[in-house]
Amino acid sequence: MADHKQESLTLLQIEDYRCTVNFGGSIMPLTTDEPAPLGQGLGPSPVQLLLAAVANCLTDSLLFALRKYKQDAEPLSCRATANVGRNADNRLRVLSIEATLTLGKVGSGIESIERILEQFEGFCTVTQSVAQGIPVLLTVKDVNGTLLKQPS
Repeated sequence: MADHKQESLTLLQIEDYRCTVNFGGSIMPLTTDEPAPLGQGLGPSPVQLLLAAVANCLTDSLLFALRKYKQDAEPLSCRATANVGRNADNRLRVLSIEATLTLGKVGSGIESIERILEQFEGFCTVTQSVAQGIPVLLTVKDVNGTLLKQPS
């Protein structure tokens, strides 16, 4: 039996490039917009939404892995950057994503940190899916800035 589910949303254009995204249920709608000169920048752009999805999924996956080993490294944070440029057809594309996860604690004080860092990316549904078409370069640091994982 296949183990899958569907996620759906509805997007409605409001004016020019500004849209409202309705997720359904009790989730608040989200206004999106393109930055100038196309839009007015009244909400996150599609590229920012992609970055938010990758950063949120990576953070959640690391939190899941930490909790699996009963470890606390909160609060976690993630800084994600999209490198946007032109492809061979001169079309703007997200060429790569750089993400830096930062633990809220010192890495050396977290039991099984090496194993956690080896595993957590595999739990990340969104990032693993995005990485099939866009390189995702991941760095993990602790609260003191000590490098725990660098892009492979």
